[in-house]
Amino acid sequence: MRALFSMRMPFAAVPCSIWLPTVTQDEWGNDVLSYGERADIATTCCYAPGDRRPDTSDDIEEDRPNGDEVRLTFFLPKALSADLRGALIACHPTDDPWLDGRQFAVEGVPTSYPRASTPGDYSWSVEGVARLG
Repeated sequence: MRALFSMRMPFAAVPCSIWLPTVTQDEWGNDVLSYGERADIATTCCYAPGDRRPDTSDDIEEDRPNGDEVRLTFFLPKALSADLRGALIACHPTDDPWLDGRQFAVEGVPTSYPRASTPGDYSWSVEGVARLG
């Protein structure tokens, strides 16, 4: 019997796309992020519902009357080496048309867990959010 710490990711991997931002500045010196039409990184990932549930009472605007958002945690391969700040990420499960290709904004500054100390093929845990309305 395998030890608990040597078990692989319990979710099936699916194709995953990542768009890295190009940062420019507007006339006031604010960073403006833009993305290419095609993804910069094609890889695989596992995903699960995000674990944080924000208070959206202050997050209601004209374009988002309900403040709805969806959060997912993406688990990315150890081999990935990229700065994911400000990136967009999408997974492509064949059995979920609503989720397939939906872009999520990467939150925070994702980093990999220590690769040598992490069992299995996935060491990145990346929080993504899609603000729906």
